[in-house]
Amino acid sequence: EAPKIKKSMFGEAVKLFNGKDLDNWELVEKGAVSGWKAIDGVMMNNPEQKEGEEHITYGNLRTKATFEDFNLTLEVNVPEGSNSGVYLRGIYEIQVMDSYGKELDSHNMGGLYSRITPSEAAEKPAGEWQKMDITLYQRHVTVKLNGKKIIDNQPVKGVTGGALTSDQFSPGPILLQGDHGMVSYRNMVLTPIAGE
Repeated sequence: EAPKIKKSMFGEAVKLFNGKDLDNWELVEKGAVSGWKAIDGVMMNNPEQKEGEEHITYGNLRTKATFEDFNLTLEVNVPEGSNSGVYLRGIYEIQVMDSYGKELDSHNMGGLYSRITPSEAAEKPAGEWQKMDITLYQRHVTVKLNGKKIIDNQPVKGVTGGALTSDQFSPGPILLQGDHGMVSYRNMVLTPIAGE
């Protein structure tokens, strides 16, 4: 049975990104190159590869803080053909990609990567800001994309590819995939959820 969340269980909202710098964030991979910058209230990733030069490995960004159960709201802008991901607790990837106009698939925007397919296609065309509202509570996930509920309090059956750990019972960071392509995030707010 899917767990129910009461309003009284929500804690105080935390701004994950202050709009000015990346002080609350760090690269996951030591020695990777950061394509991330804070510009005018936007967290922007540009993992540029130069033609004819050696491939550069760009890093994924994670919050220094860790979280267990929470609601996370954010806005994201994915250029044409690009791809990123928001890992909840560092282990469950909510897909971020340009999938506008594609058939429903668990690898589309807002899906739980390879595990849960969105119930409808709610994504906007590439280059437009899109709003995600994600709740993770007792290993059940709800995703609203651009105001439409596309995953409704469904159980998460194991970690997704690229997870930081296989441990599903400990708090973990919010992780943003930075090695696939250009992407921008803004207005990232996390509200912790306490148990009963």
